[in-house]
Amino acid sequence: MATSKPKKSKTAKPSQVAKTAELKRFALAEAACQAVMQLFAVMDKSGAFTEHETARQYAQMASVYYRKIRNGKVLSPADFNASVELCTAARRALQALDAEMAFSDWPQAEALREVERQTGAVLREYQALITPKVPKA
Repeated sequence: MATSKPKKSKTAKPSQVAKTAELKRFALAEAACQAVMQLFAVMDKSGAFTEHETARQYAQMASVYYRKIRNGKVLSPADFNASVELCTAARRALQALDAEMAFSDWPQAEALREVERQTGAVLREYQALITPKVPKA
């Protein structure tokens, strides 16, 4: 007499909507991390951080968090958390360069504003995840 395995209920699998949202969040974080690291590498080589020690230190912290992300790919919630830390460090570096984040006097102004936009989007996604959802009465 053969016994059959009990079937898994459909509730054991995450909904397709949640999985799609997670994949979009991961892609957004991966793009932001890569943009940050590319920009900071260019700025470091050009000596842009020489007069901005605090910004340089935050850029180094971003680099540390980037190494925690496997091969630069955001593939899991742990990678996403590391990308949030990277984006936080990157935004602090940007604020150390220009408190208003206008970057009008910088040769990489457009790239700096784009990185600011991308890191802000990642941090908003993270905030939406951790903010408890209150049911409407």
